[in-house]
Amino acid sequence: MGAMGAPLARPIRAALPLLAVVAVFPWLLGGRMRPPPHGEVLVVVNSQSPLSVATGNYYADQRSVPAQNVLSLSIPLLDPNLGNAADEQVNTANFTAWIRTPIENFLIANGLTDSIQIIVLTPGIPLKVASVYCPYDNLYLRDCPRASVDAELAILFSPLIGAGGIGANGQAINPYFDSSQVFGSWRLAHPTAPLRYLVARLAGYQTPVDPETGVPAQVKALIDGAVDYASGGGALIDEDPSQPGGLQPGNRAILAPGAAMLAALGLPVQHDTTTTFVSNASNLLAYASWGSNDYADAGPPYYGTIGGKLYPGSFLPRAIAADIVSYDARSFVSPPSYGQSLTADLVKLGVSGAAGNVFEPLLSGVARSNLLFRNYFRGASAIEAFYRSIPYLGWMNVYVGDPLMTAPIVLDATPDSDGDGVPDSVDNCIEVPNADQRDTDGDGYGNACDADFDNDGRVTTSWGAAPYGDLEQIALTIQVGGYDANQDLDGDGRVDQFDASLASMYVFLPPGPSGLH
Repeated sequence: MGAMGAPLARPIRAALPLLAVVAVFPWLLGGRMRPPPHGEVLVVVNSQSPLSVATGNYYADQRSVPAQNVLSLSIPLLDPNLGNAADEQVNTANFTAWIRTPIENFLIANGLTDSIQIIVLTPGIPLKVASVYCPYDNLYLRDCPRASVDAELAILFSPLIGAGGIGANGQAINPYFDSSQVFGSWRLAHPTAPLRYLVARLAGYQTPVDPETGVPAQVKALIDGAVDYASGGGALIDEDPSQPGGLQPGNRAILAPGAAMLAALGLPVQHDTTTTFVSNASNLLAYASWGSNDYADAGPPYYGTIGGKLYPGSFLPRAIAADIVSYDARSFVSPPSYGQSLTADLVKLGVSGAAGNVFEPLLSGVARSNLLFRNYFRGASAIEAFYRSIPYLGWMNVYVGDPLMTAPIVLDATPDSDGDGVPDSVDNCIEVPNADQRDTDGDGYGNACDADFDNDGRVTTSWGAAPYGDLEQIALTIQVGGYDANQDLDGDGRVDQFDASLASMYVFLPPGPSGLH
């Protein structure tokens, strides 16, 4: 029946698959706010790297994290100066012995299992957990045990940790996905949920090093940028209409809704729907694109100054980004190895927060930048916004940046979140623009956000076996060249690979949301 979502790597690269405020708030020193103590944060460093220790100490000082909340692990490194990419990956056994078990034991021994909500990882803590290769078959999403270290630590003390994939019945679907609740309150209301911690990573190229602090200069800039302030700014959402049918839902379900939502909230938006890979944008606060998967990309390094143009442009402090690239957070070692664009280069350009992936997440598994941006610019912390934007737990996703960062401007809610002219209260697809409100099965969910063809409350798959789920039903319709109006999600008069891929974006998730329910 095909994989549950399309791989993101293009085939040719598959192998690398307030000035006035100072007078009002006296704790604002030197133009930068001194935060209240953050006892809910655990900072994890690797004692084997002076760069890791310096980063942990600097962040803890800047964010008033109690000294007792800085945990030092001893993880063997080939290069203490973090110049060897082999140090960025561990196998399952070493992840358990060097990282998972020591953190769990520390939290238990110090009575912190419930009070800690956020875990901050520093350079020198491996990025990836991998013991086997996973073929991109129709069971990849269900079974692949590869994961980011960050995603595994988010589900500490959970039976999901180490399980691999999302499970036969979607056991690893993120219960915090698309929530609007503060995480602390949400966790109290869901004491048995597998998501226990929000995990962020302070990362950037290891060189150069700031001589005063001993912190990698780009990591220091990442931390500083999360509390600096500049007025103005806007968003760049860069679609690529040349994407094949299996990837077009990235435009339709993520990028276009994000542009419409930000515009509806009142943020200036450059929404590019041409085949151009946009460069020389200025004063960016939000950025989303296809990165190196854009067929008009400028080539390696994809981001930065290339041929006299700056891709994508300049960023303001507290800017946040998410591109649709398989392995963009695969490494932070300089000099980098290309094949696909790197989150590290966005950090180098001045982004203060970014969503990325350490392995192939499939299109269905990427962070939804429309949800990330909506939550961030509505007042959520960056890490809460990120976890509300990822559909799966224990998968390939990472958030790079200060988890406590908040947007420099908070935008008021609008009665029409997706800007399609239909108020949310009566919009049958609140998050996807659908001015026609097409709802062929009359269930109160528009076709544009409803792949729950049997109306059992969620989009299902049987992974190709009978009895079939929703995804198998649409695949069979395509196979025989048939037509079912309910499966024609984009309303173009046919059921094709675009509809199937769009449906797979919602596997094991409910339809909607809809203002009619």
